[in-house]
Amino acid sequence: MDAGTLTRPDSTRDESAETALLSVKNLKKYFPVGDGLFGRKNLRVHAVDGVSFDLKKGEILGLVGESGCGKSTTGRLILRLLEPTSGEIRFMDENIFEAGARRMRELRREMQIIFQDPYASLNPRMTIGATLEEPLIIHRIGARDERRARVRQLLEKVGLDPEVVNRYPHEFSGGQRQRIGVARALALNPKLIVADEPVSSLDVSIQAQVINLLEDIQEEYALSMIFIAHDLNVVRHISDRVAVMYLGRIVELAQAPDLYRQPLHPYTEALLTAIPIPDPKIKRNRILLEGDLPSPVNLPPGCRFYSRCPKRIPDCLKEDPPLVQIRPGHWAACILAK
Repeated sequence: MDAGTLTRPDSTRDESAETALLSVKNLKKYFPVGDGLFGRKNLRVHAVDGVSFDLKKGEILGLVGESGCGKSTTGRLILRLLEPTSGEIRFMDENIFEAGARRMRELRREMQIIFQDPYASLNPRMTIGATLEEPLIIHRIGARDERRARVRQLLEKVGLDPEVVNRYPHEFSGGQRQRIGVARALALNPKLIVADEPVSSLDVSIQAQVINLLEDIQEEYALSMIFIAHDLNVVRHISDRVAVMYLGRIVELAQAPDLYRQPLHPYTEALLTAIPIPDPKIKRNRILLEGDLPSPVNLPPGCRFYSRCPKRIPDCLKEDPPLVQIRPGHWAACILAK
């Protein structure tokens, strides 16, 4: 049995918090949409259009943006659940898009995902015990008794009674099912977890519980995590850094405190003003975005945020600005950023 896989990882896993575990370079994913109207061909949805970032060991990166901005597609590309149009992803300094099927199976022991819908991601015909034991069987880890002991350990780790192993997914609440999803992601002791909107379908009180659980697990296991969400208020409490996506590109990337304190991109500013304030006596000047969202099939010239930007100037139409470092550790894709 691989003892390191079935017990708590040792502290040597986080040898250097500054070392990049994951490096994404100019990642693109275009989806064909058929022949189009009036015989037009080669139309493509620019779902991910030149995304680049690094993820350090033990770091949590929040990836946020409106629905359809490409953040979930980015997460699936990182795990190679989708094949890219172009670009490179290096995981532990290895280009995963060059790995064969056998090597990818080995790498997937170190890369796991928590899905948005905890019910749809669980097989309704399998007990919870069988669901959590399945990845251990696939990767031939441990004898039967050892695997079942590991399943009980995982359930305890996520705050569930180990005696529920013989129950089915429909017998649990949404929050409990998401805890099971977290346990399944931890089964192989991965180095990286992609959490794809793991709390968006849960009640607010349950969201806080799941986020606290993820934070505790990340700290204990020294995991790296990409936390995908559309709610900046949720991302604030869990992320070390935050990347903001708009129409397939990252438009701002910074340490979480810097981004929330002094955003540089007008889109990020608008998102932050949409965060509700619990004190009714405090008024916030909400930035309402006007104009139409450009089509990801037929992107406009210049800055793709131009039609909705309250600060736009004519020069914004000249080019789509690249993501550049404006201040140490703070990147933005805006010609007005200072």
